[in-house]
Amino acid sequence: MAKRKENDYIFADAFIGCYVRNLMKRQDLMRLANCTDFDAAEALLQEFGYGESPEVKEGDVEAFIRREQNKLFDMIYNTLPERKELALYLYPYDYHNVKVCLKSELLGITPDDTFLMSTGDIEWNKMMAMIRDRNYMFMPVNMKHAIEEAMDLYSRGHDPQMIDIIMDKACYRDMLQAAEESEEEFLIGIVKLQIDLLNLKAFVRLREIGKAWSFFQTVYLDGGNIQEQFYIQSWEEPYSQVADKLIPYGLKDMMAEGGRMIKEEGDFTLFEKMLEDALMEYNKKAKYLSFGIVPIAGYWLAKEVEIDNLRIVLTGILVGASPEETGERLREPYV
Repeated sequence: MAKRKENDYIFADAFIGCYVRNLMKRQDLMRLANCTDFDAAEALLQEFGYGESPEVKEGDVEAFIRREQNKLFDMIYNTLPERKELALYLYPYDYHNVKVCLKSELLGITPDDTFLMSTGDIEWNKMMAMIRDRNYMFMPVNMKHAIEEAMDLYSRGHDPQMIDIIMDKACYRDMLQAAEESEEEFLIGIVKLQIDLLNLKAFVRLREIGKAWSFFQTVYLDGGNIQEQFYIQSWEEPYSQVADKLIPYGLKDMMAEGGRMIKEEGDFTLFEKMLEDALMEYNKKAKYLSFGIVPIAGYWLAKEVEIDNLRIVLTGILVGASPEETGERLREPYV
């Protein structure tokens, strides 16, 4: 796909720019966390363009979240000149649906929209039919090959984890390929960073449960900035030493502080939150651009993170968590 000129996005950039002004700051999220009931929460959300939300009043957090995810999807794709330009952001939802369909098949059940995502590039009911009928004619090549490989491996080892591993590899391969075809450095960079962050998460998790580095090689995702050899050479090193080696990638603090918390308290929360925040720090580069595809891509991730934060806050209200407890779990917002 040829790279478009920035002028092609003038309308889309102006339209999305209006919504950026409604994004919630951390202090806004904390105001929400301090609401004593869902009526107050719903009233506050209206200040930020959420409109009437009967799901919130009823305490149906997941219904509200799914509605907002669908609204975001529709808004972005009704604005873009061409759907394909940011399809890479949809691939994780498509591959999630593939996993659900395959695992449901193995269990002898029919998946429904409780578990399937409606925000993928392929409609979930079409995805379900293609996998059920083994008709891959309208499926991306990498996805088709991943399904065939996953089912072959499962038939020999009966390990459902292999389905996840194969699908994740294919997903990020497709995402990186789409980013590179866009010729947009921001998109290429954000996919590479996502790959690095997922590899670092697997690196730490597998070390802590005593897995050999050979298993890490099985789950390692190609295409990031940090090469596989880095992880192999660092497998037995303390996190402080690994952190120093991450300085060139701007990820030292995450490994140093998060690794220390893991070693001292066995708690992964800080480390995984810092992984997510590192992605948002990169995404904030989009704030300083006014034209082209980047401001739209930046808003998309920003809004997805806001919706995730709303899930955290509203669930906190539902279970009676303190605002302080909720605040510790919030991801870094865009504004």
